[in-house]
Amino acid sequence: MTRISPATLAALVLTTDPERRGPLRLWVIATVTYVLYTALMWLQVALGYTPVVPAAWFTLVTAGVSAFFYAGCRFGWGPSWDPRLGMAQLFVGVVFMWLAYALAGPVSSATLVIVASHLVYALFSMTARRVWQLVLGSLIGLGATMLLCHWLQPERYPAGEQVMGFLYTVLVMSLIAQLATIVAKMNDGLRTQRQKLAEALEQVRLLATRDDLTQVHNRRHVLELMQMEQVRHERNGAPLCLALLDIDFFKVINDTYGHPAGDQVLQRFAQTTQQVLRAGDLLGRWGGEEFVVMFPGTPCHQAEVALERVREGLMQCPLGDIANGLRLTFSAGLLRLEPGETVAHAVERADLAMYRAKAAGRDRTEVDKLPQRLRA
Repeated sequence: MTRISPATLAALVLTTDPERRGPLRLWVIATVTYVLYTALMWLQVALGYTPVVPAAWFTLVTAGVSAFFYAGCRFGWGPSWDPRLGMAQLFVGVVFMWLAYALAGPVSSATLVIVASHLVYALFSMTARRVWQLVLGSLIGLGATMLLCHWLQPERYPAGEQVMGFLYTVLVMSLIAQLATIVAKMNDGLRTQRQKLAEALEQVRLLATRDDLTQVHNRRHVLELMQMEQVRHERNGAPLCLALLDIDFFKVINDTYGHPAGDQVLQRFAQTTQQVLRAGDLLGRWGGEEFVVMFPGTPCHQAEVALERVREGLMQCPLGDIANGLRLTFSAGLLRLEPGETVAHAVERADLAMYRAKAAGRDRTEVDKLPQRLRA
């Protein structure tokens, strides 16, 4: 006979999905609690405090509701306002405690502790406002249950005992609700701190990976990304192209219109290029007025078409607010990485091709062909 390990059983019952596993753990706690409450009720039956038939019905209903909540947590049936079914389980638990009180007879006052204990589960999962709403609803329902029990069986539920039990429950639940308010404020503070920390970490990440001026990948980060793409290219054999772009006459722009205008040109160039390129293409600032583009899964003729689209985008880019008559063009060296070729070597080839484009008159793309001796 094959034995199932505890870990395998836990995976079957609680799943391995972390989003479902959390609510199911809470369900396990609630179910164990219901089992213990039911065991106490059957002890009451054995001692003659509770009738057998109502206790049996209570046991069946509790088991059925627990099975329903298991399915809801297991398969994600929770509504948008309560996706983890935590609120629903708390509400149903409170209703069960009203029923347990009504069935307890002479020992009903002992169940009031259980009614108050349900609020403890709400401390770390609900806002202070929701906790107070739960307290108010629980007390209204408990008060109605006590009145009904006294009206139907005054000898089993004396008025004085009902009033005192209710007042003690109000006191305890109010204290728990006050504690919940304090915990909620602490949680709000922690959430605010986590949000600020996340924003700070995101800022650090951007500073480490983005160029301050143009907001595209900086040289170090784009080099890392290109090396990762090169490894992927070696593995799947898909074409991989690289281009080095240099803005034409950028020094003239700086000398004529000033460095602030040059910074605006760099920003406008990066923005326009990023908008024209595909989402999967990598754009980074290589240094000064040079930018590098990697085209994953793209043959050279398609990459050349993409660069021409960038030229057209720059022709339509408004530059009059920077300087009248300003025209933005670039010279590019384009190549396809060959098997076994490093990114560093490919950038060198692209750089040479880019200078050939400048020597040929600028505003053009020079496609580099790998020398035959390097193909062997």
